[in-house]
Amino acid sequence: MLGRSFPSLLALALVLPAATGGQEPDDGTPLRLGVVSFYNPRSMYVKYQPLVDYLTEQTGEPWELAVSASYQEAVDELCAGRVALAYLGPLSYVRAHARCDAEPLLRLRTRGRDVFHSDVLVRSDSPFEKLEDLAGHRVGFGDALSTSSHLVPRDMLRAAGLEPGRDVACRYFGQHERAARAVLMGEVEACGVRDVIGELFLHRGLRRLARSGPIPAYPWVVPPDSSPAEREALSSALLGFPGAAQPRRDEERWDLELTGGFATAADADYDIVRRLAERVFGPGALTRPRGELQCQ
Repeated sequence: MLGRSFPSLLALALVLPAATGGQEPDDGTPLRLGVVSFYNPRSMYVKYQPLVDYLTEQTGEPWELAVSASYQEAVDELCAGRVALAYLGPLSYVRAHARCDAEPLLRLRTRGRDVFHSDVLVRSDSPFEKLEDLAGHRVGFGDALSTSSHLVPRDMLRAAGLEPGRDVACRYFGQHERAARAVLMGEVEACGVRDVIGELFLHRGLRRLARSGPIPAYPWVVPPDSSPAEREALSSALLGFPGAAQPRRDEERWDLELTGGFATAADADYDIVRRLAERVFGPGALTRPRGELQCQ
């Protein structure tokens, strides 16, 4: 069990917004699992509440889900100590590490792999055959801080000789699914998304134009003031998932990301993301405001 070993400052932050006064938390205050809103809010609760229930059962502590409205908010909540564990994209993680020394605890093993790819999708009936064919057209992205729906696809376009914002127009839709639907609706000619999201649309009128190389999978991150004992307790609980617990794997109930369980992670695993961010966004990529990372 985790017990109530979490530092008093963190425990206080878990209960109270920063603007409220300083009162001691009541016993049994839930620990918060912060997640980036990769899907619409309702889907996030449907897909991730089972993991919250699992953490409550395995640690003996009550947990609750905290869905952030944006990637930046997820980093803010983590660095402010208002969540005990956060599920972040790789770019959001390296920005959190640069800001407050947050550390990765584990990373996903989706379908048994601890890496992922980004896909560039186009309509099935489009004339495009390679990335270079997108010159002069519109490309949709998720959030500006998304690794798989912005950073990596932009690097793919640059490698094809296309400068986003100059050779292709950029549109932002906040979420992977919205970017894919924008292609279906003709709002943009192509989009960048995470591989598991892209594959859901391959039989819905879209096809893959290009796929990136492997990127380290999404990390589960702890705030800098978490203790070794807390990290060990969380690691033990999550590395046993799905394991002996054998949760239901119905894709309507569980997020596809979670069905392969977790692997250990270290900060150095994400050096490739740091280099990628510097290459795409330029100096200060890990500290510049979100708005400055969008295509101009």
